[in-house]
Amino acid sequence: MQNHPPEASLTITMPHASMGLAEIDSSGQIIHLNSKGRTLLKPIWTASGLKGNNLYPILEQIAPAVSKKIKESPDEAGNILTNELHSFPFCSGKETVERHFNFMAIKMFTHNVVVGFEDIADKYTKDEVLQQAMIDKAVVQGKFEIASNVLHDIGNAVVGFSSYLTRIKRTLEQDNTENLKNLVLFFETHQAAIAGAVGEAKAEAIVKILSGIEQTQKSSFADIFKSIKEQQNIIVHIQEILNIQRQYISGNKVNERKPIHLGSIINDCMSMVYASFNKRNITASLDIPDELPMIKGDRTRLMQVVLNILKNSIEAIDIFAADKSISICIKNHPGLLVLEVKDSGKGFDEETGKKLFTRGFTTKSSGTGLGLNSCRAIIESYDGTIEIRSEGPGKGALTTIQFKI
Repeated sequence: MQNHPPEASLTITMPHASMGLAEIDSSGQIIHLNSKGRTLLKPIWTASGLKGNNLYPILEQIAPAVSKKIKESPDEAGNILTNELHSFPFCSGKETVERHFNFMAIKMFTHNVVVGFEDIADKYTKDEVLQQAMIDKAVVQGKFEIASNVLHDIGNAVVGFSSYLTRIKRTLEQDNTENLKNLVLFFETHQAAIAGAVGEAKAEAIVKILSGIEQTQKSSFADIFKSIKEQQNIIVHIQEILNIQRQYISGNKVNERKPIHLGSIINDCMSMVYASFNKRNITASLDIPDELPMIKGDRTRLMQVVLNILKNSIEAIDIFAADKSISICIKNHPGLLVLEVKDSGKGFDEETGKKLFTRGFTTKSSGTGLGLNSCRAIIESYDGTIEIRSEGPGKGALTTIQFKI
């Protein structure tokens, strides 16, 4: 077997290496450069206007740390650096792209260094995409866990609220309005006898006062019972929404669709946001015909859409605005049921309007940009359409949702 001196072995192996290899002297002058190295460096030499006879100038541009380590390396032979990644911008025509080179350097002799380099852009991009995908997955998983915990806490609070309402209702059912009614009847029956003792005017006044108290208490009890029933209905709807959201988080979607009265959904949603209207002194106007065709859908998901639209309209109205109003109108056209929500909020320009339904886009400092995107997905799943228009900043907005019937 024939023995080759180290220099000869290097010269033989360099041309066939899969990475760029440059043998340089202590001044950076290139002694040998294999074809792979020439292919990698030529575009950079051309773009920078450098000559291809010294490696240090090009290293100063794309990886100055590598150049420094080689120049400052001791005289003894050995590794200078291994697997160092350096990224640099490279202008190719009108386009600037990020290049990623991996470097190694070995001092063969006192005045002889072999520098290896390879373009790992593809691998780097794949690794970067994979890493980002892992981060995104972890973030989504974290959001799911947070959402699950929040839903659990809300569910517990709703159950507690429902329990208190039930207790109030049971207490009211044990009222003494019947006793008060009997007392009024007693005084009316014996009004003449009472008049003989306290006078006719006082006897008549006592009967009127007791009768008024009985009527007031009866009316108050009716209003309280009605409010409790409405609150219990709202709680049922909230629990339905929570149940649907839990199923979304767990990956089990429910697509059951039943006949729904759109007006009923609006009324329920208005009950749920009544406190926000009242707190901000926003005037609400409803124009909902009694006779409306039914639409088939998932009540909870449609409530989710309406609540999101109402919430956006409420938040769009400045608390110090002179005109604070939201109008809701349902129109019945041939083959279409149209819901319109108009607010006197801050409105938006044309450019913003184009991005409203883009996933991740939001005009709110604490928004996620998912609400309207989800609303559009829900409405389009019913073969419907949703659009939000504004005549410009300060001129409010009009949301129009169309359902085919």
